Amino acid sequence: MSKKFLPVLLVLTIASLFVAFQTQGRGGDNPKTKNEKILRNVGLLLEQGHYSPKNINDSFSKQVLKRFVKDLDEDKSIFMQSDIDSFKKYDNKIDDEIHGAKLESFYAINDSYTRRLNQASQYFTEILSKPFDFTKDENIILDGDKLKYATTEAEKKETWRKRLKYLVLGKYYDMLEERENNKNKKQVPTSADSIGTVGKVIKKFVYKADSTLEREARELVKKQIGRYFTTLKTHNTNDELFSAFVNAITGEMDPHSNYFAPVDSRGFNEMMSGKFYGIGAQLKEEESKIKIASLITGMPAWKSGELGINDEVIKIAQGNAEPVDVTGYAVADAVKLIRGSEAGTEVRLTVRKPDGNTKIVVLKRGEIKLEDTFAKSAIIKGEHKIGYIYLPEFY
Repeated sequence: MSKKFLPVLLVLTIASLFVAFQTQGRGGDNPKTKNEKILRNVGLLLEQGHYSPKNINDSFSKQVLKRFVKDLDEDKSIFMQSDIDSFKKYDNKIDDEIHGAKLESFYAINDSYTRRLNQASQYFTEILSKPFDFTKDENIILDGDKLKYATTEAEKKETWRKRLKYLVLGKYYDMLEERENNKNKKQVPTSADSIGTVGKVIKKFVYKADSTLEREARELVKKQIGRYFTTLKTHNTNDELFSAFVNAITGEMDPHSNYFAPVDSRGFNEMMSGKFYGIGAQLKEEESKIKIASLITGMPAWKSGELGINDEVIKIAQGNAEPVDVTGYAVADAVKLIRGSEAGTEVRLTVRKPDGNTKIVVLKRGEIKLEDTFAKSAIIKGEHKIGYIYLPEFY
């Protein structure tokens, strides 16, 4: 076969198997059956469609397991050594699962991860409720490759204490530095600001004691870690983690090969096509709340007249389906729920207005073009004509 036909064959193979991924869950398949079918099709694609495939054997299986665990817990703050020991029985089984054996490794690791994540999320509030002693010399290892998994819960909690102390110390130091840089400026006892002659807010320096700065640093870290765990738990779904598992397989085969779940595939297609189907509203995250940042003129959200700047999005529903509570969601995750696969489909937003009133807004998605993603060209005339081509991205 001529080599010039190989890329075409590979694209056709990928396309046919991608369709298979999209339809595997239909016909009453339960999630486990669907995942097993997807796994087998991924294996088939890698072995028969990849340009330079590795052998999917026991050695490959062992590396996939190692990669998946590291992807879930790179800094070794979630799993414990007993979990890692229990995973070793799957060292030589993932290749068999790819080839059709019952899928067990993913569910065992998923269950342990979920349990340990919930356990770890309970530590930070208690630890950050008390002041840290920064006069005490302590060491912390930040390189995940040099860290060891905790063998006891007390050891794991101590690891988290040091990690949180390190984060608080960084913010506390920044606050001390800011205070030092402003020590010669006029100080006021409150945080009150004044309005300048041109309408701009003039920030006044407020002197604060060390203990106050330390407490504020702990509060900032508490919010930061709270958002961190909320994000992890939001993504801690069977579909999200299964995608990570399959990507550990494709990544071990080749770092440039990726598996896209349907919602991720839609995002990739939107990026490549330069258009998507949505409501024309930009979102922002403010104090762990999803709010409307702006409306695009002429788009569904703007035309409805029912959404306004700073409206808080509480729930999102597809048509008549049950709404999803997006409290604590990252903006990117809320956007995935609002966007759809085609124009004219319905999305319902439950929003809270700035005055506290709550209402449900029903919108039809429209096509929105991403002009910045398109290639552009121009002829620059002069003594010589110069052709100019602008490519915003290249892959």
